[in-house]
Amino acid sequence: MRMTALDIARTVGGAVTGDASVLITGAEVDSRRVRPGDLFVALPGERCDGHQFVEAALAVGAAALIKRASELAPPPGRALIRVADPLAAYWELARSERERCGWTVAAVTGSVGKTTVKDFLAHLVGRQRPTGASTGNRNSTLGLPAQLLSQPRETEVFIAEAGMSRPGELDVLGRILRPIGVLVYTRIAPVHTEFFDGLEGIVRAKGELLPHLDPAGTLVINAADPRQAAYATATGARVLRYGDGGDAQIEHLEDRGLLGTSFDLVVPGGRSHCDLQVAGRHQAENLLAAATAGTALGLTAEQIADAARDLRAATHRGRVYRLPGGAVLVDDSYNASPVAVARMLELLAAAPGRRIAVLGEMYELGALTDEAHREVGAQAARSCELLLAVGTASARRLADAARAAGLGAVELVGDADEAARVLGDRLRPGDVVLVKGSRGVGLDRTVAALLGEEAA
Repeated sequence: MRMTALDIARTVGGAVTGDASVLITGAEVDSRRVRPGDLFVALPGERCDGHQFVEAALAVGAAALIKRASELAPPPGRALIRVADPLAAYWELARSERERCGWTVAAVTGSVGKTTVKDFLAHLVGRQRPTGASTGNRNSTLGLPAQLLSQPRETEVFIAEAGMSRPGELDVLGRILRPIGVLVYTRIAPVHTEFFDGLEGIVRAKGELLPHLDPAGTLVINAADPRQAAYATATGARVLRYGDGGDAQIEHLEDRGLLGTSFDLVVPGGRSHCDLQVAGRHQAENLLAAATAGTALGLTAEQIADAARDLRAATHRGRVYRLPGGAVLVDDSYNASPVAVARMLELLAAAPGRRIAVLGEMYELGALTDEAHREVGAQAARSCELLLAVGTASARRLADAARAAGLGAVELVGDADEAARVLGDRLRPGDVVLVKGSRGVGLDRTVAALLGEEAA
């Protein structure tokens, strides 16, 4: 984005106080993230009101988008833009910027794997064209518009991760991103179910992006997920299916455990041999989803395979570390859902050496909470020799289920810091340790302690 305060006011129907000519090159809703040139959007929150931070944000940024009249006079070279509804204005500004830039937009959604697929796709496409992407977990109606408004001028393709926690949120993102040139679905699973009418409610909500797909674009769906079959009939766009029986497939897969996988990648228009240095068969599936979308964006099988050799797991998303004492640490502490934990436990079960699972509680599962933790506990009993269950009531259910399934070495620990202390006393050369849990558990602190670092 490169707009003056006056340009923004005209776009969103606001009024400017201060320097109307100040140039704005990005946007933020978190005052702690504001950089020089940013527009700070002051939004009311559950815990505090963004208007409290306008003065601090203006000390760094170029302008602030506000609702309430304020006695604060913007500093020289700064501006205040007053609107009736800052959130609606923020969304309209992002929508207008997307329309003005004319990028090709690829959106990635689903319940598990969407961040990885987004990162993989951005890496593949970025080898060929100037590509921007949403970063970290900024996939919501608050975070994603800021990412869109802060892209470099040379961007041609924008890869957007679209997440949700309640019905209606993907429709909001779809209105901002439209027309979506490529829409990619990973697997749909019972994640964040407390705000939905069970799994079917999640399926309906994920479908909110479909009306925003360009009829001349491409829908990419998982052939192994029967819940996505109806999506193909809800759009006039081209449909590509990935997975067994689909338009894109993996053949002759060799699972090399923590060293990744090797396989033949078959996509529309060609095939090529791939070496993926990211652990887990599920990561090969994530690459397949990204590769299928990549072909819709003009990539060849050879270009995809060449770029895939450089892929590494993102921080806290399955990254492998070799500890000084001779143990191997698999850091997947970013987040957790029943499906994602099950996949990582399968990977752990195939590893050599003594296998240790450090599993934090899984949040936002609603009525499925108790059953999901019992199932994970039972699987952990089949996958490891030592289990550390981290948390309170749900962690206790997980631990009890593991003991009931026959695992003798089970410890219940209260938090991430205690887990680090307990694990530090137990580790020995040759151990393989999986660390995974919902973000709120804070298992990144456990990882940081084992690595001798500060948690990010």
